[in-house]
Amino acid sequence: MRTCLGLALLWIALFLTPPAGAQEKPSLAEEFEPIKQRLQPADFLDNVGQQTKTLWRKLYRDAPPTPSADRLRVAFTLGGLIADCYLTLQASDAQKFKDTNQDVQSYVRVLGLFEKLNPSLLAQRKMAESEDWMNTRRQVGEVQVQIEKLLVAQKDDDLAILVDLGMWMRLFQITTSVFLNDVDLPNKTLCIGSMPLLNDLKARYDKLTETARQNESVAQLGSTLGLLQRHWEAKADHPPADLVQLTFEKIAFLMARLSLPR
Repeated sequence: MRTCLGLALLWIALFLTPPAGAQEKPSLAEEFEPIKQRLQPADFLDNVGQQTKTLWRKLYRDAPPTPSADRLRVAFTLGGLIADCYLTLQASDAQKFKDTNQDVQSYVRVLGLFEKLNPSLLAQRKMAESEDWMNTRRQVGEVQVQIEKLLVAQKDDDLAILVDLGMWMRLFQITTSVFLNDVDLPNKTLCIGSMPLLNDLKARYDKLTETARQNESVAQLGSTLGLLQRHWEAKADHPPADLVQLTFEKIAFLMARLSLPR
């Protein structure tokens, strides 16, 4: 009897144990965790600012248009607005932060996140008004992560990816502007953070669904990331000034294509 029971348990264990080397594909939510360990946006701008005396306020852009019904474009633009929040923190500009914070509220509303995020958005605005920049910076980072996790939780994985990519494309637009204004700055690779970061962003784009990637504007994002990846990889050791110019032009075109009304 004991022998039969032992054999039965052994067969059950063998049946439930996955084959050697077989692993479940990680969910997008799980994939976000190592991403948060990479270079953070505020640190990224800090690193660039240490290269030169940057006039951050000259890098502001006009307020975004009223959010459209295209949720893919809304998500990408929202990511750019998060980058603009980090930019205003670099400038220690409470009023501009408040204005950008209100724009963020408008865009999260379209994505169905307003009720869950509004308390945190109001809290960071109050911190900025009191010029508590350290805690404002921390809160912006927490809201950034929360937005992406909430989108994943509501099965909007494409939107979560586009928020992240929109933020980094806007950050690259800011940093390439800094290097264009001072062509003698060393370490031009800081324009795109690093090759591993750029490679990671392209890999994230490739995780978009086929439906999202067939969107004309989103496809332009993939083309731009692929082009930048090829050009920077070819000249990673000594990137020339014309590569910075190319990067700026391609990203500026992309931002207008994905963020402006059509």
